Amino acid sequence: MLIPKNIIVNADDIGLSQSVNRAILYSYQQGYINSTSLLTNMDDFDDAVKIIRKHPEIINIGVHGNFAEGKPLTDFAAQQFLTADGSWNVTKTAKLLQLLDTRSKAAFKNELNAQIEKALAVNVNISHLDSHLHLHTLPAFYALYIEAAKKYDLKLRLAQTYSEGSYIKFAYRKYINNKIKSAGIAHSVFFETVDKFLGNPDRQMDRPVEIMVHPDFNDDGKLIDHVDSTSMSKWMTFVKGK
Repeated sequence: MLIPKNIIVNADDIGLSQSVNRAILYSYQQGYINSTSLLTNMDDFDDAVKIIRKHPEIINIGVHGNFAEGKPLTDFAAQQFLTADGSWNVTKTAKLLQLLDTRSKAAFKNELNAQIEKALAVNVNISHLDSHLHLHTLPAFYALYIEAAKKYDLKLRLAQTYSEGSYIKFAYRKYINNKIKSAGIAHSVFFETVDKFLGNPDRQMDRPVEIMVHPDFNDDGKLIDHVDSTSMSKWMTFVKGK
């Protein structure tokens, strides 16, 4: 079975490590994925770019905006969001439920632009934008991501489009998604996990759905999902038609 026509299967984190880079290449070659997102601030960015250049089957490449891991590309002015060694302090950036002050907002905006421009500078053809750990859906960041997507003519990942049982969280995600859709930059109509997509007997197949995976190889050389231990195997089984 091929990936259904309207399904975007995006492999997050190319650039995270050489193992992840090769697992994503393999997943393209096996027909498990048709999209990926590039971490431009991580040590194995250059390795990812070499693989992308060498393998034209790697298509539909996005930038995986990263305020969670590694170090900023810019001389980041808002030092309160960094650890002592200058790395992102995810315990702070992942909990930004409030609006940013003017100085911090400018720092994050400049950093996001720099991450996108780093990919463009090495002639990677970028089509979309999303974020590491979904930070682009936080109140502090969503407007910055919408602005960047419009500036660089990119599509933007939605927040998850299904309810996890919290009315407040679901209502907030709908609010964010309406902002993205009304800007005309939505990457899909729905954004779901593998489990949510496969577990829904009435799953949408006639409108664009984005599904997220995180390919990697374990120590035994087996293809896995390095975030959700079962997602990759379930998706492979589905694509193979078994």
